[in-house]
Amino acid sequence: MTPPRDPRTPRPAGRPAARPPVRNVSLGRPPVRLQGGLLAVLIMLSLIGGRLVWLQGFQAEAYASEASKQRLSTVKLAAPRGSISDRRGQVLALSVDARAVYGEPRTIAKGSCPPTATTPCDAAGIARALAPVLDLPADELEAQLSLTPKSTGAVCDEDNLTGCKGFGYLARGLEAEQANEVRALGLPGIGTVAEPRRVAPGGELAANVLGFTTVEGDGTAGIEMQFDEVLAGKLGKRTAEVDGGGRVIPNGYTETTDPVPGRDVQLTIDRDLQWYAQEVLMRTLAESDAESGSATLMDVQTGEVLALASVPTFDANEPGKADGAIRGNRAVSDVFEPGSTGKAMTIAAVLEAGAMTPDSVMAVPDRYRLSNKTFKDSHTHPVEQMTLTGVLVESSNVGTIMASEKIGGAKLHEMLARFGIGEKTSIELPAESRGILRDEKDEWSGTDYGTHPIGQGYSVNGVQMASVYATIANDGVRVPPTVLRSTTDHDGTVVPAPAKEPVRVLSPDVAAQLRQMLEGVTNEGGTAKSAAIPGYRVAGKTGTAQRVVDGRYDGSYTASFVGFAPADAPRLALSISIQAPKNGYYGGAVAGPPFRDIMSFALRSMEVPPTGAPSPVLRLRADDPQ
Repeated sequence: MTPPRDPRTPRPAGRPAARPPVRNVSLGRPPVRLQGGLLAVLIMLSLIGGRLVWLQGFQAEAYASEASKQRLSTVKLAAPRGSISDRRGQVLALSVDARAVYGEPRTIAKGSCPPTATTPCDAAGIARALAPVLDLPADELEAQLSLTPKSTGAVCDEDNLTGCKGFGYLARGLEAEQANEVRALGLPGIGTVAEPRRVAPGGELAANVLGFTTVEGDGTAGIEMQFDEVLAGKLGKRTAEVDGGGRVIPNGYTETTDPVPGRDVQLTIDRDLQWYAQEVLMRTLAESDAESGSATLMDVQTGEVLALASVPTFDANEPGKADGAIRGNRAVSDVFEPGSTGKAMTIAAVLEAGAMTPDSVMAVPDRYRLSNKTFKDSHTHPVEQMTLTGVLVESSNVGTIMASEKIGGAKLHEMLARFGIGEKTSIELPAESRGILRDEKDEWSGTDYGTHPIGQGYSVNGVQMASVYATIANDGVRVPPTVLRSTTDHDGTVVPAPAKEPVRVLSPDVAAQLRQMLEGVTNEGGTAKSAAIPGYRVAGKTGTAQRVVDGRYDGSYTASFVGFAPADAPRLALSISIQAPKNGYYGGAVAGPPFRDIMSFALRSMEVPPTGAPSPVLRLRADDPQ
């Protein structure tokens, strides 16, 4: 047996080392691996290629559009509103050329502002430069020009560019010179745009009729609101390519959609009559120390309102400086109990029912008990043998109630409703009150049968009462009042307002009887000689009614006079109401004089001649000659 060799002993030279035994090892399948790798590469290339096709073939336009938007600026172009004119074509409200200054916070935020810049290019610096030119606080301007959620907005569509694109107005209604000063500063992200400004040349003239607009040009009161869809035009827009500083590139892309101007509205109002009515009412308020007043002047045949005055009033160019309580139209929105002016409707119901004639006689005391209330005349007197004409001319409460009892509450209520009480007149003005007329069958109590005949217990507005007397003047036919004369269509053609459907309220005979009876009110023995007009025959009725304030009578009064002239050939009807006068409160003393002044001015202005016929001799007592 051979002993083991010491591993430290060198192997003899020339002798090869022993080889390990060869094992049978598998090397795999190269073709399979090559095919798998090729497939992976092909899949990757397909994905990349598909993405390129998608981007270039289907999304190229979208990405190009998005890239384009990054360098485009879009601003709105305001459309001038149509004008409002009076019946003679005199302009009452129109749009004039003005400028607006706007800022684009996103453009300012994107702009570069090197340390060596000589022009402010950040929000704070731009605001400091603009503040003295616009006369606005720099901190407020900076807040508007900073990129905040408030400045950028959340909604983005073609109809809402303000805020969405980081666009916001900084100042509006500027003169061109002021806008030029802003442009001369060359501030990035700041621009000017032409923007019409609404102007009422007459200031306070017909302000309560015209209403006003917001700074954006939306009608918010009066005719401006009622006919906003007609007066308002269609906004345009201008999209332009701008540089990094927000300045329009002269030869860059520009697209403009021109604004479409609004259409014109012509009113039935006469500017001169409106002015005079307001002047007289303001003088009356000062003399009587009253709270407010209104006047409605109507053409009795057409229903056209020639003057619609409400005082105190405001400057339509600066509505924000006026208290909200005086910016409405009291002639249509404020309601009051008509008092004795409502007696004409009661007498009309009695005559129409055939229960009495103008010469029918009643024994009339100075007080009358009905249900749990005692009704009184304005002065104490013994029992008098009064005709129905005398009851109306002398405004006897007791006599009117006694006459009403001959027909009953149902017929009285029916007549009030036929005159339009408790319903809107359909005049083209917002915020008209319908007044109050409760249902007789279900809602009248015992005393209502005494209050309603004398003009209490229901309420009216000034236009309604003018319409009542215009109906009597127009042979008993009610033509709904209107302030709209015409509009223009899109090609400038004048389109007359559609005629309103007339309604017969009284028979011609009853209307004629009432006209004669009412004429006695302004003659000797009547309650309103102060409303008489020298040379003209005038018919009408005074009214003195307690005012309901916050659901109760507060001790103040409504003094009113409603009438028409010439009495024998009626052309114009006029209602006057003065609220809470302190220097006297009877309708004849407070409202009679302004009726006389306004009506006489209107008759002369419209060249309505006196008829020259003498007034009739009326029978007021049983012993008066027939």
